[in-house]
Amino acid sequence: MKIIIVGGGIVGSSLAEHLEKGHHDISLIEIDSRTCQNIGERLDILIICGSGSSPRLLEQAGIRNADMIIAVSPNDELNILVCAIAQQYGVATRIARIRSNEFRSEDATINIGKLGVTLIIDPESVVVDSITQFVETPGATDAVNFQNGNVLMRGYTVSEDMPIVNRTLKDIRQHNRDNPMLFIAAIRGGKATIPDGDYEIKAGDDIFGIFPRTSLDTYLGLFNRTRKDVDNIIISGDSRTAIILADTLSKFVPHVVLVDPDADHARHAADVLNNVEIIHGECTDSSILSEVYVRNAKFFIGVANETDYNIMSALLARAEGAREVIAVSSETQHDRLFTSIGIDHVIHPRLAIAREILEAINRAQIGRLVKIRDVDIEAIRITAAEQSPITGRPLQHVRSKIQKGSIIGTVLRGEDMIIPDGNTVIEPGDQMIIITYSRNVSRVKKLFKSRQ
Repeated sequence: MKIIIVGGGIVGSSLAEHLEKGHHDISLIEIDSRTCQNIGERLDILIICGSGSSPRLLEQAGIRNADMIIAVSPNDELNILVCAIAQQYGVATRIARIRSNEFRSEDATINIGKLGVTLIIDPESVVVDSITQFVETPGATDAVNFQNGNVLMRGYTVSEDMPIVNRTLKDIRQHNRDNPMLFIAAIRGGKATIPDGDYEIKAGDDIFGIFPRTSLDTYLGLFNRTRKDVDNIIISGDSRTAIILADTLSKFVPHVVLVDPDADHARHAADVLNNVEIIHGECTDSSILSEVYVRNAKFFIGVANETDYNIMSALLARAEGAREVIAVSSETQHDRLFTSIGIDHVIHPRLAIAREILEAINRAQIGRLVKIRDVDIEAIRITAAEQSPITGRPLQHVRSKIQKGSIIGTVLRGEDMIIPDGNTVIEPGDQMIIITYSRNVSRVKKLFKSRQ
């Protein structure tokens, strides 16, 4: 595909890096010359320094032949204008990152589609979704949702008291036939494997499973967890994200407290939020944490506008007894440091937005969905072609063709999700989430391409 990206910040550069690996033809327009130079040193793509709203520069980037344009500059108006221009050039897919609620709310008077935007990416909603994935599966080490949240992947560290310990994957699957799930990766002693049915789970293993949302409660039960475990959450922040998060969580968590360091923002939050306790105060103050009984909190979530404030308040909450702590951070290079000093999950808004856009792009094509932890295992999405070597026959008859160490985790057929077995027949147009070692990705892709 020919793709133009407007905006070379963390979102734009992350997108460019991922899409380049997918062998797409990428052009990037960025107004800051230093950013252009930095990206040019890392990526082999066409980089144009200037305004993305310039038709001349867009033509230089190849807009006349573009299949898609992604406008992710910090400026909403620029992103909308870029999509409007792209519409006139006949670009089919036009994605804009838009923060303003004036263009996104249900009662907005402006039809964003008529301005040329085919898909809106809302940064705050993306961050809230990323946080909610951990809240709805307490104790998870890793959390990713696919297919509009209907397909879940979760990782857990196994302990001796969990029902899953000392059992084979085959046994677990047989005992949960009514709630399908597939274990797609295991890490033991630092070594990652894609396990088969005879793999016996031991305490200390990191286990990753993929399953439909309907199997969530059964999956949690294997790790001694339930969604009811989360009955008290404290949110710290003076951001719009904090208000959206509090509203979202209050719909399924009995007690949600928002501690807001900004008095005006706290009053606004009180006006718009129901079933949320609002307190004006600083969560970097231990007396405030004591006042809100942070020691009883199942989650403490720092979503203020400043990364340092989120990190510090989360560390204090952990020291005061909060069970799990999450911090939103604009820094992308200190994850290991933050987690090593006691923060369970670090959410990066701009990287989350990039993943959301990649997921939207890859729904209709081959693409990487997620790299599992820091090991060489990936989940990729592949759409089966009409005449591929795999389609039309039960999997038990074509297993020898599939690269050893690769498994088909799910088959997405329309609105249905199928956890495949040996009798499953792959049909043309089926989308599959395949788990494989990074070294096998190119070979696996070939199996699902047309033989013609």
